[in-house]
Amino acid sequence: MIKEEKYDSYKIYYKNESNRILAKKILDKSYKVLEEYKNTERNYVAKIDIDGKSYVLKSPKAETIIPQRKFQTMFKKGEGLTSFINIDSAISKGLDFFIEPLAVIVKRGLFLEESLILMDYVDGDIIRTTEDIDIIMDMVKKIHAKGTYHGDLNTSNFIKTSSGIKIIDTQAKSERGWYFKRGYDILTMKNDLLVLLLKYDVEKNYRVPRDLGYGLAYIIKNFKKLTIVHKIREFKVYLRNKGFKI
Repeated sequence: MIKEEKYDSYKIYYKNESNRILAKKILDKSYKVLEEYKNTERNYVAKIDIDGKSYVLKSPKAETIIPQRKFQTMFKKGEGLTSFINIDSAISKGLDFFIEPLAVIVKRGLFLEESLILMDYVDGDIIRTTEDIDIIMDMVKKIHAKGTYHGDLNTSNFIKTSSGIKIIDTQAKSERGWYFKRGYDILTMKNDLLVLLLKYDVEKNYRVPRDLGYGLAYIIKNFKKLTIVHKIREFKVYLRNKGFKI
């Protein structure tokens, strides 16, 4: 069960005492940054050390700086806490290949002001082979069967560890009634760079039902490939580089 504790102006969410202590050390700045994987205005990911052990610290900053996303946090828990709750639920359903957050730290007023996610540092290798993707697609089949979807299904969000392939980045949200989000998962995977390089047939062992949801996902996915959509995205990147928060 996920527990909650107030610490200064923050709330800590955790499942056991040792992780509660780790979260407090994060807030007390009692850690050392070993390597920054990403440090942008919208995201922060770093490998850190606490008392001689390595962890990963994340901060999904986009939801605190982009106006439309920040407004949504008035009604939502935020990406970090939502992921923690969803992954905890998925694990309780027997889906044990998620890497679960150790703790989530949240600061908020009317809107979300800051969110930190602490995770174990997992040593492993990137996905490389068709056999690896076979295992991933078997995992996806099991996830989808439980009414859960990944949300950004590509091989870079998986890691090959000594105990098997694990999911390292997902919000593990739920979907009921149709296959819109789950269909979108599959369509995203079909465009994965490694999948394309290996000419891998994503649906050879698992075919998503072709319902109305899948049809809508197919239309949206192909709409995003249009030249005009790419131009709009490039313009948004240009505006962000100029300092606009969009």
